[in-house]
Amino acid sequence: MFDIHPSARENFNIKANAFMQLIKKSPKINRNTVTANSEIHIAANITEKDIIGDLKESISDYRGNVVGRIFYLNNERYALEGDDYQELLKLAESIQRISVFREKLSQGFIEEKIFFWLEQRFKIHGEYKNFTDFLCDEATDIVKPITVRVPIASTAVQEPFQFCNAIIKNYSKDMIDKMAPNPKNFKNKDHIKYAEQHLLKFRKEYQGYAIVELQLECEPDYAKDFSLNETKRITDLLGIYSGAQIIPDIKCVSKAKGTENLETYNLVIDFGEDNSSISSGLLDVGSSQVWRISKEDIKRFNTCGLSLISEIATKTNPTEFESTVLNMAFIYSKAAFTSDPLEKLVYMLSALESTLLKSVNEPIQQNIAERLAFFISKELTERKAIVKNFRSVYEFRSKYLHHGHSSTELGELAMFFKNVWVFYVSLVKNSGRFDKKIEFLDAIDDCKLS
Repeated sequence: MFDIHPSARENFNIKANAFMQLIKKSPKINRNTVTANSEIHIAANITEKDIIGDLKESISDYRGNVVGRIFYLNNERYALEGDDYQELLKLAESIQRISVFREKLSQGFIEEKIFFWLEQRFKIHGEYKNFTDFLCDEATDIVKPITVRVPIASTAVQEPFQFCNAIIKNYSKDMIDKMAPNPKNFKNKDHIKYAEQHLLKFRKEYQGYAIVELQLECEPDYAKDFSLNETKRITDLLGIYSGAQIIPDIKCVSKAKGTENLETYNLVIDFGEDNSSISSGLLDVGSSQVWRISKEDIKRFNTCGLSLISEIATKTNPTEFESTVLNMAFIYSKAAFTSDPLEKLVYMLSALESTLLKSVNEPIQQNIAERLAFFISKELTERKAIVKNFRSVYEFRSKYLHHGHSSTELGELAMFFKNVWVFYVSLVKNSGRFDKKIEFLDAIDDCKLS
């Protein structure tokens, strides 16, 4: 399954062997921490009897990243940590980048296998298979065809459609029925009951709502990392078409379930005399509606560049201009996921700056305003209005309105958001006309002078 060039094999084996000299005894640190009295409710008490298998001990930094690993031999504690462990991470990264592993194994999987191999060699004190053979054997056992489904919050589709090498479809009743627990797999009837309750909860939350479905052949950790990253890319681009781009105070929440960040509140009101009430609800009701994507919507989205941006996003070797278009799309998409008009404005201005400036030394307002106007309109009166509108909203960028937004300001922003939408659609449709960004900008400037 994994055909690695002999010189690469030798190189990886040499580097892995070198870590054997870096494993050192590590005294156990006793941390006598003093904790304040707490009334936090304890949901469960986990004892040694509840732990299955051996515990893996590691050292983490303040962000939770592993910066060292530990094993025990004859009651002695051994560790690879600090700068030495950073070198192990670099080796794992370089191994993960080679073509045979790039879309099969995660860096974390390789990192763990390097350390496990070192631990086994250290304990055996004798001949042990070389590292590359060990890694390939471990990977062969775990790499399998996998179907990954990532639920999308508050979204439903009329029929499945393909987008960015994935299928967007609804989690159907039949699909969830197939997840039903098999009584043969449970010895305890209570466990069957818990499994059925869990499935019912899952059904209530996900049945009939959209998912991103990906077909992969890889190990589970890579599947998780890749699927979440790919789902973010997909929902970012899809969110452009939600309508939230042109409505100043609405946001799209069609993201991977759990990352949609729809604001809620919780209140406890004490009326005295042992009388209190608990309430909760949505703060952003307008953004909470389910986005129902129909067949006609998909046709309309495709006329506005949906299929083209999907094609660009999945190209192995896009042109420089296609990369510019895709970069603009991802920056622009951020505006869909906020309901703050000024945040939308900042993202849209950043998207335009990334596309309509030849260099950082160019005057921003004049060049962006004029190029935007000439690219999206052929009428002199419209072009003047676009330039005037751009200059008006550009001033909003540097001020924060503490007391809401006036109707005049919202009107200017709505007009600008519409202009940027037209620019995005036109840009995507023209993505195949130019190879380089400079060719695109020169064409606009030539139009200005013609």
